[in-house]
Amino acid sequence: MLKRSYYGLLTTVTLSSFGDVFGLLAMEWLVYDLIASKLAMGAMALSFSVPEVVLRLLGSPLSDRLHRGRFMAGLASIRLLALLLPLSLGLAGQLHLWHLFLAAGLSGACSALFMPTAMAIVPGIADEHKLMRAFAVIDGCRSAAALLGPALAGAVTATMGALPTLGINAVCYAVAILTLLYLPKMQRPVAKEASLSLKTYVKDMGEGLSFYRNYPAMLSIMGMVSISNMSSIGIWTMMIPYVREVLHRDATAMGTLTTASALGTITGLAIISWIGEMKRRRTVMLCSLAATGFFNALLGLFPSYSLALFGLCAAGVAGPFFGSLSSSLHGTLVPAHLQGRVNSIRFLIGGGLQPLGALAGATVAEWYGLPFLFLSLGLLPLLCSVAAIFIPNLKDLNGDLMLEKLSS
Repeated sequence: MLKRSYYGLLTTVTLSSFGDVFGLLAMEWLVYDLIASKLAMGAMALSFSVPEVVLRLLGSPLSDRLHRGRFMAGLASIRLLALLLPLSLGLAGQLHLWHLFLAAGLSGACSALFMPTAMAIVPGIADEHKLMRAFAVIDGCRSAAALLGPALAGAVTATMGALPTLGINAVCYAVAILTLLYLPKMQRPVAKEASLSLKTYVKDMGEGLSFYRNYPAMLSIMGMVSISNMSSIGIWTMMIPYVREVLHRDATAMGTLTTASALGTITGLAIISWIGEMKRRRTVMLCSLAATGFFNALLGLFPSYSLALFGLCAAGVAGPFFGSLSSSLHGTLVPAHLQGRVNSIRFLIGGGLQPLGALAGATVAEWYGLPFLFLSLGLLPLLCSVAAIFIPNLKDLNGDLMLEKLSS
């Protein structure tokens, strides 16, 4: 039963990730076709990110109070309806910019709790001694979807247009919803209170936050994740203008670049699975962050298509070491009854600066150009990793994963 639940969850996450690739490229392409403005591209990312950040905080207790599988199905259903809005209006020839912004906002609001809830389920259906591998397999399947999706999405967009690409996203969500509904009971709500009042709801949110207050080493890690994600969203929000204006390529090239990044990620995850458990987590995580920033900076220093392929692939290889170690730390250290809340707060902290990255990235690109933007956003996580060497509590991440060894 547990294996069936795990593989069902794996299928759902993979389908959703595959659809996300198609939907993101399609909506960004539609925005650029409607109004070729870098600020509009940044506003598009902002309309997705702001509801996502807000809902991750306000909705964090829901992942522990509701049936997690059905909750995910409900969130996926709302995302499907959000996609059908621009798809149907586009087919009718009535699509406007605000329709895309509205769809992105609804999708972002549901995305806020979808992946945190999925991550909260994993410790309950996987062997506690194989958590890192369980998370790595999920990350690997998400990356495989990202590997196949961009090239296919780019090809479909280049040959048929962005609306059919958006339609594929809708089909993926529909199949993911059916998969969730026919799964065995993955996990019942952990919270036991019979009634839910404002006071208990606020208390639930506070319990999620208390984990990071009690274990500052994990808070430091999430601070670095936040900076890295801010840099990443700034780069990828401007990737379509970068491909079209700097590299002078089409949607197929955009898909190929994204595929190169995903291929690197899969390679990195394969190396992690081969290495197994790591004890010197601090060194590995900081090197991962520094390497990711360095290779992204190359895109600004030497803007060429071949180097962009290499840089994105190399950054993809380096990135999973930080992410998989962070996931396994959370899966091991967070109590079962707090998994939903802490994962929501984790994603909130990690993505908290993404709206700023999208907006600032668009502004910097408009004023100083895309190469300067890519260089500066690449250097940011690199410098952050160097500064983190001097944070004493990060040494507590090495050795055995025991709560008492993460000093407060």
